Amino acid sequence: MNKYDSEIMKSLLLKEGYKFTDAWEEADVILINTCSVRQHAEDKVYSHLGKWGKYKQTQKPNLIIGICGCMAQKEGMRLLEKMPYLNLVCGTYNIPKINELVNDLLKTDGPPKSWQAGRQIETSEVHVDFPAPLYEAKESKISAWVAIMRGCNNYCAYCVVPYVRGREISRPAEEIENEIKELADKGIKEVTLLGQNVNSYKIKNEKLKIKNDFAVLLKKINDIDGIERIRFTTSHPKDMSEATIEAVRDLPKVCEHIHLALQSGSDKILKLMNRKYTRTQYKELVDRIRKTVPGVSITTDIMVGYPAETEEDFIDTYNLVNDIEFDASYIFKYSPRPGTKAADMKDDVPEKIKKERLNKLLALQKRIAQKRNEKLIGKEIEILVEGYDSKDKSKYFGKTRNFKSVSFKSNEDLIGKLVKVKITEVKSGLLEGELVGKI
Repeated sequence: MNKYDSEIMKSLLLKEGYKFTDAWEEADVILINTCSVRQHAEDKVYSHLGKWGKYKQTQKPNLIIGICGCMAQKEGMRLLEKMPYLNLVCGTYNIPKINELVNDLLKTDGPPKSWQAGRQIETSEVHVDFPAPLYEAKESKISAWVAIMRGCNNYCAYCVVPYVRGREISRPAEEIENEIKELADKGIKEVTLLGQNVNSYKIKNEKLKIKNDFAVLLKKINDIDGIERIRFTTSHPKDMSEATIEAVRDLPKVCEHIHLALQSGSDKILKLMNRKYTRTQYKELVDRIRKTVPGVSITTDIMVGYPAETEEDFIDTYNLVNDIEFDASYIFKYSPRPGTKAADMKDDVPEKIKKERLNKLLALQKRIAQKRNEKLIGKEIEILVEGYDSKDKSKYFGKTRNFKSVSFKSNEDLIGKLVKVKITEVKSGLLEGELVGKI
């Protein structure tokens, strides 16, 4: 979602005549679009700001530096007070105004400052007007992010997202379709639908007197000419419907990959997290998905060291991961997020124990991923070619439908093409293969 919002910001500035540079020393304006989901993400922002702030104070006093996104929404004026060289704080709700804010700063005499954290979006509002990014602002000319909703209603005890992105708001289906049609016309082959919980996508269409849920939206997008693949992230286990699972099975363009955050394998910890499912319910859901969708890839998020997590709780998580065998897992240590319920709990798992548990799960997941990937050796698999190695332009890479990265060689330019590749080897989680031919 942050990448998508960055594309919106870039689009608005491009329309104003701004040009972008990869060399930050050349910039007149530096904007950081931030994440607050973990402390590590915020620490990286402060590290960059320290470097750029020193540069501004010693070499380029007219440089404008701004913080945008979730950190800006959460911290507001405190950031300006903490860092006197900062000019702009633009929260998540005012990203569509970034061009106006930057223009105002450039017109101001002296050291300008502006705080624009934005109001909270009321639950009665059904839509917030965020412009679609320009094609020219997209990182990839093959794949594109498309937000279908914003905000979250789940209030997991550890998560700051509902506080910095507001309550859940679904975009109208017609608006989403139009954005994707324009992307298809420009040559985009794959779209990834974004939402904090795409399973709860729902908006009433007063004109048609129907409700468009997520499975219906998938069907609408599947019918768009030019789009070859549809992905989505992320899914909350409590809201994963049979209709969505069947859509993954039945709709030819929807890829066989579901990211399904587990967070913990302990019922005690899941309850403390306010996740609203048990380990048994989660396992039954995974079994149902795998039975319904042959060859599906299931990836997940897992947190270790949550407050009150005992060794027995961790073992429950370890054993469940070992039992389910995820294709990939994003595993991280718990860090308190101010303003959340978990932040009021004692962070009682020592850092050393958190690291040990993290490393044990990472090692387990590495073994599982290697075993699952090795089963693909000798098979011919469809790949959407995304690019080539900058050091060796005969070496291309892309992803399988179930979200596995593949590398192969070809003397022909295949970027944006669907090809068949025979898998020959697994190296550090990357599949390597031989080109069979174009599809």
